[in-house]
Amino acid sequence: MEIKFSMKLKPDGKTVRVEMRCTECEAELQMAQSAAGMRFRCPKHGEIGTLSAEEFADGLRQAQEKAAEQYGLGGAVRMKMMPAEPTVQ
Repeated sequence: MEIKFSMKLKPDGKTVRVEMRCTECEAELQMAQSAAGMRFRCPKHGEIGTLSAEEFADGLRQAQEKAAEQYGLGGAVRMKMMPAEPTVQ
């Protein structure tokens, strides 16, 4: 399973918005915690897979390091998890 991390620097120059997106259609993924770990669902493709808590934490750590390097923030950035905004169709 692959997840695309989309990163954008906010105007304050200190905050990076990270979105998890489907690698095929770029839709923002929906995420839910289950007994097996973190489940991911694409609005278009349906259920795409589950990551263990360790795999999910490792992916977030890698995204933090990449964001820090890409935006010259001098170290790992702090992340706040927020639900995806509803899509309007």
